[in-house]
Amino acid sequence: KAPTLLIWGENDSATPLYDAKKMERLIPDAGLVSFPGCGHYSFLDNPMQFAAVLRSFLGNI
Repeated sequence: KAPTLLIWGENDSATPLYDAKKMERLIPDAGLVSFPGCGHYSFLDNPMQFAAVLRSFLGNI
């Protein structure tokens, strides 16, 4: 029932991007942001972009 933000690395081999796309489809009010060139720990691979996306999401709920 709550807005859901899925943040994914496009190169995630542990949980592939197609899983994220399926979750986005199945979770009501979900959004997906995928980071190019990032893996499973996209928040570590690209912390600045992760923080910007998170701030934007939290500012809109």
